Amino acid sequence: MSPCPPSVLVLPQCSCPRAHGAGPPLTPPVPPQCAKCRDSFHGHPVGGQQCYRLMAVEQEYCLDPTSQSNCFHQPQLQHLGPGRTVLFGVQPKFTNVDIRITLDVTFGGVDLFVSTAYDTFAIDVDPATGRHVVRLQTPHPAGAANATRLREERAAGLVTYLTVREAAAALVVRGVRDRLVLTYPHALHPLKSSRFYLLLLGVGGPRGGPSQGLLFFRQDQAHIDLFVFFSVFFSCFFLFLALCVLLWKAKQGLDARHEQRRHLQEMSKMASRPFAKVTVCFERGTPPGPPHRRPAAAPAHPLPGAGPVTLEPTEDGVAAVATLLLQLPGGPRGPHRAALASALVTLRQGLQEYGGGPPARKGGLAHELTSMAL
Repeated sequence: MSPCPPSVLVLPQCSCPRAHGAGPPLTPPVPPQCAKCRDSFHGHPVGGQQCYRLMAVEQEYCLDPTSQSNCFHQPQLQHLGPGRTVLFGVQPKFTNVDIRITLDVTFGGVDLFVSTAYDTFAIDVDPATGRHVVRLQTPHPAGAANATRLREERAAGLVTYLTVREAAAALVVRGVRDRLVLTYPHALHPLKSSRFYLLLLGVGGPRGGPSQGLLFFRQDQAHIDLFVFFSVFFSCFFLFLALCVLLWKAKQGLDARHEQRRHLQEMSKMASRPFAKVTVCFERGTPPGPPHRRPAAAPAHPLPGAGPVTLEPTEDGVAAVATLLLQLPGGPRGPHRAALASALVTLRQGLQEYGGGPPARKGGLAHELTSMAL
């Protein structure tokens, strides 16, 4: 009896089932409870059924029927001969992302069998040649609602794209010699409770010979590349900072123009205010003359009377703010000879009577003001 395949675990006191069919069976059929698959495999290895190696996401597997440890070690790598099979199981990692299975055949050719149940396909061994023959098991009647529907396709061109939309359909793809991409949409398949079992049968090239290639599956998610994220983030940040600086400079220029315009308006208002001339006379102290001299004659033009420099009346015309120029004592040797002083005064007569009349009237204005506060 040939040794058991490495994927089959035989329980004590049980004989090995014919998992990969190295020849005609020499012993009676093994009861189902005597054999099971190892930890990294899934299936039920009885009656021609096999154990399927479970695949990991985005991990590459080769078509070596004996082991996956030598896929990238060329001397120890074994190719898939014609009539030999290698089996894989795909267990979804995410339930809301499409599954994409990619098969790249380096040389030779394979036939691919895919199903959602491990008991859909069984392998029989041809007693004359020892080649594996894949058959479809029909556990349900053909007209039943849950009967397995078989879909056959043939690969053509460098890349063949197929999308499986039927949930309970078995797929057979013949003559894969380059690349095959299978897609299982998550909206049409219950990925939470489904597994996909792949059986690859070597058919060789046009002139026969072994086959070799890589198999992997992916579930592409929308993830963030940190390098791209930070590059875009800092680019946008510096662009935003430059824009803020430009806006700040523009605001500064606009504020400066507003300030210049306001200053010009203030200067225009100040220049448009009414103004007048005020004559200020300082009396010089004359030293007393000799007793025998006669006093000097009076000047021909008498000096004007004293009056306020400015008069700012209130709104009702009853009071006003008078600004007076006062001559301080001390004479020429004093520190200060004159000073401006303001006083709130009341007007004895109406303001209009002080605004007109001859200039001599302004001299008597000092006698018409009553001081209220200094």
